Amino acid sequence: MGARTWLRAKASSIGVGILGVLVCSAIILQVNAYSGKPKVKYQSLKGLVTDSHDRPLVGATVYFVDSALVDTTSPMTEAGIAAGATDGFDEPLEDIVNNATKAKTLPQAKTDKNGKFMVKKLNIGTTYFTFTVPDAKDTDHLPGGDASRIAFHPTAIGKTGLHVRMSWKTPEDATYIGTSACYVCHSEGSVADATPCKRHGHALMFNKPGQPTANQNPTAHPGANVTALQEKFTTAATFTATGVKTLYFQEYDASAKNFAVYEDTPGTKVDPTTGKAGDVWLKAVLWRTGVTSNYNITLINAKNAADGPVTWPVKLFMGAYIRQRIFVSMTDGRKSAYPILEYRSMPGSASQGANGSYDKSRVPFAESSFSSFYTYDSKTKTMTLSKTGPAATASNITCARCHLGLTTTTTFKDPITGESLAHTVNDANGVFDLGGDGSLQDVGISCEQCHGAGSKHREEALKGVTPPTSKKAAPVDNSAKFIINPSLLGADRASLICGRCHDARGVMREEAEEFPPPGISRAEFLAKFADTKALTPAQLWPDGEHGRGGHHGFTYDSFLQSKHYRNSRQLLSCDDCHDSMGDSNFRYFCKDDPDDPNSTLCQRCHAKDVAAHALEKTGNAMTGSSMACRQCHLARVGKAGAGRAGLLLGTPTGLSSDANQIYWEGDQASHSWDVPRKFSPGVAGVQPGLAMPIPYTNSCGTCHDASKLQFQGPQ
Repeated sequence: MGARTWLRAKASSIGVGILGVLVCSAIILQVNAYSGKPKVKYQSLKGLVTDSHDRPLVGATVYFVDSALVDTTSPMTEAGIAAGATDGFDEPLEDIVNNATKAKTLPQAKTDKNGKFMVKKLNIGTTYFTFTVPDAKDTDHLPGGDASRIAFHPTAIGKTGLHVRMSWKTPEDATYIGTSACYVCHSEGSVADATPCKRHGHALMFNKPGQPTANQNPTAHPGANVTALQEKFTTAATFTATGVKTLYFQEYDASAKNFAVYEDTPGTKVDPTTGKAGDVWLKAVLWRTGVTSNYNITLINAKNAADGPVTWPVKLFMGAYIRQRIFVSMTDGRKSAYPILEYRSMPGSASQGANGSYDKSRVPFAESSFSSFYTYDSKTKTMTLSKTGPAATASNITCARCHLGLTTTTTFKDPITGESLAHTVNDANGVFDLGGDGSLQDVGISCEQCHGAGSKHREEALKGVTPPTSKKAAPVDNSAKFIINPSLLGADRASLICGRCHDARGVMREEAEEFPPPGISRAEFLAKFADTKALTPAQLWPDGEHGRGGHHGFTYDSFLQSKHYRNSRQLLSCDDCHDSMGDSNFRYFCKDDPDDPNSTLCQRCHAKDVAAHALEKTGNAMTGSSMACRQCHLARVGKAGAGRAGLLLGTPTGLSSDANQIYWEGDQASHSWDVPRKFSPGVAGVQPGLAMPIPYTNSCGTCHDASKLQFQGPQ
């Protein structure tokens, strides 16, 4: 069995092991406690604490947390998070265990030299979560354990005992080895592209146009067309060729320094002050000399033929699901790449830009630092194309930390160009020289972004490959050491691995020199790395709870407020619903079909007849076969790309008056799982084009009558 296949099988067994808490083991020693009250029956429970490969942990403390102790009632609001009022319960189990007073009252036991433990007096009338903390001298493992996510009855444990598996920790002196080095062992079969991780959106975050690396497989990327932007570039010998893709920049706003961008043909929107269609100021021609080489953007000054044209070589694309950004190389010897345009109409996605929309942010192509590529003279009202692009002092380092997977970013200022540059790990299959030192680096969200630096992990694994020193000596299994396994962490730490990037704040504390390492607690994240604890009022809709979205997303922020994150039955993390390893064939790498109302994605825990549930909650009969849980409970209130039109109250004209008749649906879903109502603040009495997107006015709006909402308040 190959290493990758073995690990997947092991990971599967670990996942089953969480549920297996209900069928694993114990010695039952029932006693009756008599206090004049109804008798309480207790039992003792034995167990074992190991790593994922059954190597015992010595001196670990296993805490048994009564599920009733989990705070499920204190509100987790944005205001409370910002004020620090939620700090005592935003890590449901770890906050209890870390409270010395509370911890003393918990049933608990330490493991012996064989990793075994025995806990006494568990109330068989309640359910418990376990939370395991390594010995203070054990710096190699992280707290939590795979049995920390589901509450269980002591009587459900069988004869062999409770088996808790723990994750290793990345050593302080471990270094990054790159994705290609990981794939030496972690791959399936003889075909390198068979490794599922290579088709994940993380691996495809950055890509060289038409030239996927050996660590990327864009041909089987579910839910999004990562070649959509690439196909917008016309193959031609020169930018002057007939039929080359052309973008038209019109309706210039001098105060905001932006244009309306039209694809293929100029816009015909009439300027009410002049009675004429908006002038074409600039044109951008998208062309390539081959499918795998020489992608270019040529800018043409439409009002001054003597100025330019200027051609910018396209160095890379970034993104896939909602939008893709184009980065170009400078022509003055600079080493970094700089954003110029965004494409926001992704096939099959919730971002569907429309040419000629009254809202400039909802068109297929939109600006992205485009103002750095021209200058505007307000006195003469003329434009001149820039020959040098953005200033060399511009920095993409903050962006690189998430989008390039730079868990530990090497940042420096180039002494010649003055650029602030970032450098990630060199890779045998790298295609970009990010730092300008002549070496090629790994790109995309790599294995080590979530699992930690791999050098020590590889060193230990290679020891197991070395033949025994004698014929009698058995081979030693040193695999799976010194690497983080998110499935063996507590749900809150596992979710934070994703939350470091899927966080609407999107700003790391400036003095924090490194990106937050995987596996840390939320308390450490907030103390050492976060610039702010919660979303700002400007990032929220008027209801004060739902985020407006943005290119950083806000799924982690909203997930913290959900009952999935904090309850007394099963504590979920991102990896319970999304397959972070790329094995899924569904959109957003969900573990089952998010568009099927009977999908096990939700129904494995919530056995609901969707049509009956909708009737119960709304009082109206619904077409259950066409409804999915996500349509109501994952409200697309946030916007990062173009979004798409929701309910139409009239026929769009492309004029600003359309804001009175078009409700919008965002392209980012809230993960709080609540359902914003039609009379929520920011919906009723609000101009449709400015209203908070809710299910009533978007996914469900074709049936519901929302024509009066902008004229009436809550009832």
